[in-house]
Amino acid sequence: MYDRLKELIAQGDMQEALYELQEEYVHIEERTRKDAAQLCVLEASIWEQLGDGQAELKAIEKGLNYDGGNYELFFMLGVYYRFLNINKAYLCYEMSAHYCNVPEDKKAILEEMENIKADPGFRVRGISIMILSYNDLEIMKNCIAAIEKYLPENAGEIVVVDNSSTEEGLSEFLREKEKAGGGSFKLALLDTNLGFAAGCNMGAMMACDDNDIFFLNNDAVVSPNAIFWLRMGLYESRDTGAVGAVSNSAQGQDMGPVFFEETAGEKLSDNWHREMPLEKSLEIFNKTAERNVCVSGSHLVRRYKLIGFAVLVSRDAIKVVAPDNKVFDERFFPGYFEDDDLGIRIALAGFDQYLCTNAFVYHNGGGGFEGHNDAMDTNRDRFIDKWGFDSWSYVSYWDEAIPPVVDYYSEKLRPLRVLDLACGLGATASRIKQILPDSFVAGVCRNSFAAAVASHMADEVTFGDPNLCNLPWKDKSFDVVIASKEEVSSGRVSQCILPGGIYINEEGVKFL
Repeated sequence: MYDRLKELIAQGDMQEALYELQEEYVHIEERTRKDAAQLCVLEASIWEQLGDGQAELKAIEKGLNYDGGNYELFFMLGVYYRFLNINKAYLCYEMSAHYCNVPEDKKAILEEMENIKADPGFRVRGISIMILSYNDLEIMKNCIAAIEKYLPENAGEIVVVDNSSTEEGLSEFLREKEKAGGGSFKLALLDTNLGFAAGCNMGAMMACDDNDIFFLNNDAVVSPNAIFWLRMGLYESRDTGAVGAVSNSAQGQDMGPVFFEETAGEKLSDNWHREMPLEKSLEIFNKTAERNVCVSGSHLVRRYKLIGFAVLVSRDAIKVVAPDNKVFDERFFPGYFEDDDLGIRIALAGFDQYLCTNAFVYHNGGGGFEGHNDAMDTNRDRFIDKWGFDSWSYVSYWDEAIPPVVDYYSEKLRPLRVLDLACGLGATASRIKQILPDSFVAGVCRNSFAAAVASHMADEVTFGDPNLCNLPWKDKSFDVVIASKEEVSSGRVSQCILPGGIYINEEGVKFL
């Protein structure tokens, strides 16, 4: 298949190859998904030879949406990153080797991985996937099976801490997995339920002391290549301390039922995944994930906290915020708010945190903590006692402020300068950066604590009374100013905004 196109590429006749490529693309939807992906491999080869990096990246992305197990696409992605980010290149080659079933090609890939390891910039660590277990045998089996399927050989280990499960057959299943694991499957069966934080901390202590740690609920199942995309996010830069996944059920990180309806072929409710058999829910979720691979776009969203059901934390961050491996604060028993707390600690330590919108992890959710119906309220109070503010007041962005900014961007057809005079911890700034990554977003926070956190969400921040503090930006230099009418004077807004810019407050949008 594609013999003529291959011949033209081999001859170096890229002009004719592009014409032939266009002819083949007319029929791409008639091909199998694997064959369609192979056409994308050839397209990426053309753009690589023509020196068009963005076109090459988009062709690879297109191909991975057809077939996420095509080893040639992962290899080409590694070649793309080879001099841009050597650690991401290594991860790409690792996945290429994982999927490759051609011995001579696999040998060459492994050799390239060894070459990268010799580079002084190489710093990829192994990964310990720490699963906190409590009952739910059926989904636990799916959880472990998915990890075993998609985690490359020798890339890491599985660590399971079982919090005194009572379900028949679960401990026996885990013992069998440990027996068959050959040292790469570690298990602790507890007599007492330690709760979420202490259970995870025990797993962190059992993990290889040089590995990054992926904390994963046992009612969560990684989709194809989710672990890979999370690791790619973690190695985006040395400043990245933690990354999280999007899901079907995770507050602030869920995609909503509409996102899955095209794959499902029907309208779905908010709780759709619990209203059908697990096998069907996973099929819908995984197919949706496989067809929403994002490589070339803005798939990393700045966050100051990530939901603990599936969060990958770098060893570098752990060494700073939890040198004793007590990653989560155990005061938050039995659970809730320990992930808010961890996010604040990571941010204050100077690390960035990202939500990876190309990493999908299924979450059954909704179980709560048996016998602790007051856990949410109790730990909310504990968080306030520890940090002096209510996390719930800052975690959500100002939803009504976003559409006017996006509309103004579309009208101006250029990057905007946006100032949030009610920046809080930066949730609104992060949302604007997600949608308009080329725009500049600044914020004014009430105090240095908030500014330290928000600095990982916005491009620039300062702190003080929004009406009185000296601002580090030129007067009348912002296209958009976001402010609370009750807290910020109109004079301050006028000082900051360009003529013809827009002012967004509780009453809506005003043109100044």
